[in-house]
Amino acid sequence: MKSSRFGIAVIGVALVGLWYAGGGTGSLPAARAGAVPHVERPVAHANLSVYFLRGPDLVTDARIMTLEEALATGRAVVHETGNVNVLAVENLSPDTELFVQSGDIVKGGKQDRVAATDVLLPPRGGVVPLPAHCVEQGRWTSRGGEKVDAFTSSNGTIAGKELKYANASGMQSAVWDNVKKNQEKLNDNLKVQVNAAASPTSFQLTLEAPALRAKVTEYEAALRAAGEGRSDIVGVVFVVNGQITGAEVYGSNALFRKAWPKLLNSASVEAVADLTTKPTPGAPGVQEVERFLVLAAQPGPAAANPQGAQGEGRARNPRINDVESSVDNVVSIRGRAQNHAPNGPGQALIGGSINSDAGLLGNIRVEGQEITGDRAQVDALRDALRNQVRLQARVNDNGPGSAQPVGQTPGNRLDSTKCENEKSLMVESRDAGRGNTVLRRSYIAK
Repeated sequence: MKSSRFGIAVIGVALVGLWYAGGGTGSLPAARAGAVPHVERPVAHANLSVYFLRGPDLVTDARIMTLEEALATGRAVVHETGNVNVLAVENLSPDTELFVQSGDIVKGGKQDRVAATDVLLPPRGGVVPLPAHCVEQGRWTSRGGEKVDAFTSSNGTIAGKELKYANASGMQSAVWDNVKKNQEKLNDNLKVQVNAAASPTSFQLTLEAPALRAKVTEYEAALRAAGEGRSDIVGVVFVVNGQITGAEVYGSNALFRKAWPKLLNSASVEAVADLTTKPTPGAPGVQEVERFLVLAAQPGPAAANPQGAQGEGRARNPRINDVESSVDNVVSIRGRAQNHAPNGPGQALIGGSINSDAGLLGNIRVEGQEITGDRAQVDALRDALRNQVRLQARVNDNGPGSAQPVGQTPGNRLDSTKCENEKSLMVESRDAGRGNTVLRRSYIAK
């Protein structure tokens, strides 16, 4: 029975791959923005300031476990699918919901991955597709004694607003680029190599580097208790070097408390990576933080991506951005499906992105590493790319700066919606099983 359910899930993986590549359009109703929680004055350590958000519990009847808790206690399984950008997750608990948050890293499998969307699974809800990105480049075999067909832990989360933006926006190549940039910044600031010998490109192994852990522990020791001292804290805003980098808001204090250790760890890693001896602005006032939260819920005009999100700061058409994401997914999957070796012979494509004309139906130009393999392989891949372009042209007709529904994967109780403007990206996840109550809002500053 278990193998049958997993087979059905693999079919779901293929379907969710098309959804994930295709994106979507729509509007974020004004009512969904909700009231801004009360913003507290900041507490700080070194170059990191945190502003706690106080508000009422909206989710009061939940028995919810995090992915970290579930994997540690054997109440969930995350299956390797052989598809770089979609995994499969199964909640084995008979009485507890499983909340997988975008940004959660799962360690092991053929490559370490990061969840690309929020997912809420009911108890014993079966095997469900989990959109993901790779945060380790090059490996496609087991590592040490780790399982190759599953992931055994989820103790880490991604760090840095550019990396979070790339993950939330579906840009696999940019995820890899920003993992590398974060590692380089950490190496420079810590004066030691944080890249692990077992897999130098693994962001999870970088988070486990002793020198980084020691420095991050200083931030955690100074700030962690502040997030645990009140029963009405439902969120937090992070400021690094005087600049707002992002915020997280939850449907209850209980959910916030579960997330808080990882949130602080991620912010601390970002603060260490961005340590500077140059003068920086003072921490913003409470009103400025409130303004950031309010404006983040308002779709705005198209703007340049943050420097580094795609390795450049050029202005981008959201349609082309979505198509490039689609190609990153297709290319990554194809490059590993050929011979189960990311850089082995016979691949159709092993990297790159796509651009097309303004209508998305014109010529396709693939940029990146060389095309190899026989003509049939190349033609098949190019046909797949063109199909993705046509799909995107049909579904994405809202124009720049609009709010977009991220969508709902099969078996996922959450309905997630993106709202983007020139200053920020906000992703709001609502629980369809609780009257569309907000379970999480994640804010990423540009």
